[in-house]
Amino acid sequence: MKILYVPGRWDPTVQNEFSGSDFGAYNMLKKQLGTELFLVDPLEDQPNFFEKVVTKIYKLFFKKRLIKYYPSSIKKAGKAVNRAIAKVQPDVIFSKYSAPMVYANIDRTFVYMCDSTIKWTKDVWPAFSKLGFWIMENWEAKSIHESDRLITFSEESADVIKKYYKKDPEKVSVLPIPAYIPDHILPDSENIKKEIGEPFRLLLVGKRYYLRGMDIAIKTANILNTKGYPTELRIVGYSGEDQAHVKFMGMYEKEQPNALMAYFDCFNWADLLIHPSRFHSAGIVISEAAAFGLPTITNAAGGLATSVQDDITGIVLPKLSPPSAYVDAIISLMNDKERYIKYRVAARKRFDEELNWEVAGLKLFEIVQEAL
Repeated sequence: MKILYVPGRWDPTVQNEFSGSDFGAYNMLKKQLGTELFLVDPLEDQPNFFEKVVTKIYKLFFKKRLIKYYPSSIKKAGKAVNRAIAKVQPDVIFSKYSAPMVYANIDRTFVYMCDSTIKWTKDVWPAFSKLGFWIMENWEAKSIHESDRLITFSEESADVIKKYYKKDPEKVSVLPIPAYIPDHILPDSENIKKEIGEPFRLLLVGKRYYLRGMDIAIKTANILNTKGYPTELRIVGYSGEDQAHVKFMGMYEKEQPNALMAYFDCFNWADLLIHPSRFHSAGIVISEAAAFGLPTITNAAGGLATSVQDDITGIVLPKLSPPSAYVDAIISLMNDKERYIKYRVAARKRFDEELNWEVAGLKLFEIVQEAL
């Protein structure tokens, strides 16, 4: 089976903070017996002079991004895909991105994987212009409607795809977002039954301060300390000024072995992953945490209720819960050591059974075979 893999901006052969699911999907498809995997060059999103001027003026007046990708780049990407199709003559086209497929002539089996949709993002996190959202939604609709099978990372995302985009439910599959953890870093499953330490150690991983709810996590840590529960918070992926009880760890370049090890050491350090995102279609960091038996406390924003199984692998609070709700839930967990250990065991069990790319890759390949 010949598979043409169409990436977005990021190189799926490189393990870094942008291409975690790309890296896993690419490598798992590549290793399946009887497959030949061909890679299109990543999309180079560079504006022409006219696009630069329009974008600057729009942001100046409206304080929002006009559009995510530049139309000229999309056209170039589409031409590159068409050249690859003509040269390779693949049996299946696979992509996690709609943008490079906009001008592609999809004349054979197409499997599309997405974590979110423009419709969903527009409703809960309107970071782009109305015009930009309209254009991007039309781009995306092409990939959704032309796909023979569609894979998404949460039940909530699947509902939007089936109800709003009218996609045949039989062609939509939900695959909870898996994580790629190198074997030499993955801890033994017997060594994850750790009790809560003192001070209590909270970990947050994210790149966007407000969107990932870093302010909520900081307030949560401060309230816990005020209430007499010594707590430390580490924030990974964002640089800031350290505060009492709060340390900003900055970014880790995962393609560097030492940095990758240091990144995952943060999960070994922590007692609980706190993920108070105001919107997140699917949190790959939650799957990474599960590999270390680290439970997650989050809220039901976006697809996070699929990423975390409430009262099994962690705690899912109501959508957009305030810091006080996180504090109450954490104190309750601190006072119930047996429940905490159960969460740890269940989180690692779920990683072993469905949140790692070895298992998820087989499911992905099965879907590709069914589509073909």
